[in-house]
Amino acid sequence: MNIDLIKKFLGYSKGSKLSVAMSFVSGILYSVCAMAIPYFAGKAIDSIGVEGGYRLLINNLLIILVLIILSSLFQLFLMRVNNKISYELVMQLRNDCYRKIGRLKVSYLDMAPQGKVQSMIISDTETIADGFLLFLNQFIAGIISILVTLVIMFYINWKIAAFVLVFTPLSFIVSYLIAKGAFKSFRKQTEQRSTQTGFISEMASNHRECRLLDVNKVKLDDFDGINETYRKIATKATFLSSISNPSTRFVNALIYAGVVLWGAFLGIGGVITIGALSSLLAYANRFMKPFNDLSAVYTELSDSFACLARIFEFLDEDEIPKEDFEYTDTIDKCSKVDIEFKDVCFSYVPGNPVLKNVSFKIGAGESYAIVGPTGCGKTTLINLLMRYYEPDSGDILVGGKSIKEIPRSKLREYIGFVTQDAWLYNGSVMDNIKFSNEDMNDEDAISASRRSGSHSFIRKLPGGYNEKVDNARDDISAGQKQLLTITRAMASDPAIMVLDEATSSVDVVTEFKIQQAVKELLDGRTGIIIAHRLSTITGCDKIVVLINGEVKELGNHETLVGQGGFYSELYASYIS
Repeated sequence: MNIDLIKKFLGYSKGSKLSVAMSFVSGILYSVCAMAIPYFAGKAIDSIGVEGGYRLLINNLLIILVLIILSSLFQLFLMRVNNKISYELVMQLRNDCYRKIGRLKVSYLDMAPQGKVQSMIISDTETIADGFLLFLNQFIAGIISILVTLVIMFYINWKIAAFVLVFTPLSFIVSYLIAKGAFKSFRKQTEQRSTQTGFISEMASNHRECRLLDVNKVKLDDFDGINETYRKIATKATFLSSISNPSTRFVNALIYAGVVLWGAFLGIGGVITIGALSSLLAYANRFMKPFNDLSAVYTELSDSFACLARIFEFLDEDEIPKEDFEYTDTIDKCSKVDIEFKDVCFSYVPGNPVLKNVSFKIGAGESYAIVGPTGCGKTTLINLLMRYYEPDSGDILVGGKSIKEIPRSKLREYIGFVTQDAWLYNGSVMDNIKFSNEDMNDEDAISASRRSGSHSFIRKLPGGYNEKVDNARDDISAGQKQLLTITRAMASDPAIMVLDEATSSVDVVTEFKIQQAVKELLDGRTGIIIAHRLSTITGCDKIVVLINGEVKELGNHETLVGQGGFYSELYASYIS
């Protein structure tokens, strides 16, 4: 096991020191009470047939009864405390994973397999909780049981106790060798489980496309392949973990047999009493039990440690650099600000540039459209403006100031962004409109919906603005969902408005409404519009034509049509 991994995880227990102390104390008391029972049982046996033995028998039986009650109470308390510790620690771990998402670079989330993060936060943390709880319930009580048992055995007969102690390490060796192989298998199992989760998530969210293209049979075969791989890995991991306990039990049985034979000879020779021999045999059996339990815990922990390793790898991923510089806010939502791209170069993969020395300036209050063939870098420009990614070289200025000198959170407050993929979170229509500003009053939200043209369909919903919506609802069209996201952007009343294919999912009538609303919104504000429908951009102040990551044409609609270049051909094909 990785010691650094254990130290990291135990670092989460700093806030639970009192609970850990209570667990430790209750574990000791439970073990002492439980381990004392065989000793007094032996005393009770030896009291039979001696003078005054009846009274001694009753006394010993009463002591045993009290010990049983106390050990049961201490065990109950131990389990309750351990439950609290385990799930508090894992809750912190799960919260850290969720918070980590907000600090991760967008590039990591873009490249991560679908379902990987969800699998870690949900499945892996649950596995860790189960393993750690098993560890808490067995480890402290098991160690104390071994020590107490050993002390009493040495007190009864040190030779037999020494015999047991000498051969006990065999159990550890067998358990360690098996668990070492199990850890590797469990790690592969968690990775394959993540692949399963991602595949299921992808197919569930795209079930319409799968049915449309009639690929259900193919995808079922793919899923069978993933399941078969998981079955092989899980079978090996389960086999290795399951043979640990029987293997250690076999070794312990041999040791116990040795104790029985030796103890029998000593009993026949009168060296020890029948009661003492009974206690020794009980202790020899109980001495082995914690080792069996701990070996089972050890192999079970292999699965938990495999999950823990993956989670800490995730938590150690590079984060967005902290911005600790001073910033004086010179832009408000009513400001007119310019945007300038200065020799911007960028590549997602080194050596494969997406943008090459892109330079143009959008004047304060002007609206620019960006057009070009698919893959030319239009959306990448917006990603750089939003600081989802950083340019390889060059700079972007907003209001004459480099965006590197503006905190990301503040920069994004200035920008209203509507993407081509409408996203609604699980809540009411009003909640979705107020998503960027929870302090917004209902009147402002409704006003924004009137300007965007979404009010007409919202008021027809059964619950109106209180209607619950999410991306999965089929009775709300893609165009209506897009209208809601546009309303959300309008409600934030930004200084800069960015529309990335925002009208791709709406009909011509709705598009006209949005164009009117956007025209009103852009009045006095800086705007960037990316659209394949040229009717959306012909009224823009300037149009930037990007081809292969370079600015090839720049001008207004009339100028570019007259030049006879790419835009002119594009417009001709659009109106023909």
